[in-house]
Amino acid sequence: MNNPNIYRYGQELKKSVRGFRLRKRLLAEFQRSLTPLLEDVPDPSYEDLLDAFGPPEQLAKTLLHEIDVLPLSWKAKAGLAVGVIAVIFTVGFGISSFQNIPEEGELRPDTVPYTGNIDMHHCFAVDDPFTHGDSHWDQPRDMVAYQVELHNTNSVYTNIFVYYSDRQPPHTFQVPPGETQIFVVNDPRPGPHSIAFNSPDGTLSGTVRILLSDTPIP
Repeated sequence: MNNPNIYRYGQELKKSVRGFRLRKRLLAEFQRSLTPLLEDVPDPSYEDLLDAFGPPEQLAKTLLHEIDVLPLSWKAKAGLAVGVIAVIFTVGFGISSFQNIPEEGELRPDTVPYTGNIDMHHCFAVDDPFTHGDSHWDQPRDMVAYQVELHNTNSVYTNIFVYYSDRQPPHTFQVPPGETQIFVVNDPRPGPHSIAFNSPDGTLSGTVRILLSDTPIP
């Protein structure tokens, strides 16, 4: 194989086990399992392989466990190895695909900042001034929406960047000077989020609040 990442993964997979025949079998099954991945990603990076199969030592342990505990023939064991790899590939590539799905958000100029009660259904994860350092929050799985409230008290517009994935571009928009804007995301990705600010002249003045909700924000 000409791809150095595939070669590297295969070599690390072989190093995880002992025995020439077992290493040969594992490498052969790994190479056969690459076919569906290469159809979607012709030249995968090492990170693509990790997303699809997991770490080499983890894949090797899974296969060895299944082979050791089941009294199967060599052909049955080989078939089992293919099945295990297929499951790992499906789960891993499914997670990778999920990570590639962008959040959908929209600016709502007619919406007003939240003034209701803070309870188990709504809570503020961020209530910060605009700064040159990012504001951060972790989006819980049970909170199915978030609302970004931005009040720009500066005399110039402020650029806003909401980051939610290292594989997708951030949400980006501008808040005019002296204005308040609301940005809403329903069905957000769980996990780390951050928001960054900049302006044409480098000055920042304003406040940001992140409201989390366990129901969609209409």
